[in-house]
Amino acid sequence: MKGLFLKHPVMRKLLAFGLMAGFTLALAEAFKVAPEKYRGWNHVKSMVIFDQKHPLFNPFNGVHHVYVNNKGLEAIKRDGEREFPNGTVIAIVFYEHVHDNGAYVEGAKRIEAFMVKDRKYKETNGWGYFAYDGNGNNLVKDMAKDCHACHSQVKNKDFVFSVWTK
Repeated sequence: MKGLFLKHPVMRKLLAFGLMAGFTLALAEAFKVAPEKYRGWNHVKSMVIFDQKHPLFNPFNGVHHVYVNNKGLEAIKRDGEREFPNGTVIAIVFYEHVHDNGAYVEGAKRIEAFMVKDRKYKETNGWGYFAYDGNGNNLVKDMAKDCHACHSQVKNKDFVFSVWTK
């Protein structure tokens, strides 16, 4: 009976389609840009969250840098309401903050995160959210719950907290 299932041409096609769809879905849920690429993008700002008084201390304490590709540059420079074009990618990189002779400097990489503007992310208002720990392990299980719920606080800024440092 088992062999009969795969001998039928329609069943073979359905199995092949299912495998391809699953593989495509798995690929769609991962997004990464190499550091040597995003470091060549537009530097939006850097910040050190070092004190528990800051609302983002847990989990985002440390040194972080924000970069945006050319697609999103004009939008991130706008004050007030703004809308990012499709194809915008924002990279946010978090490092441990290390006290070194009176200064805070970057320690080990803690988180590498990406926001991707694409209409296909309908549930999260056109934004895909991806984040990886310092070892490259995926941190985002559910974009809507893990990321977009918080980003909804800045809906009028197209869900992006970061603003251009003038």
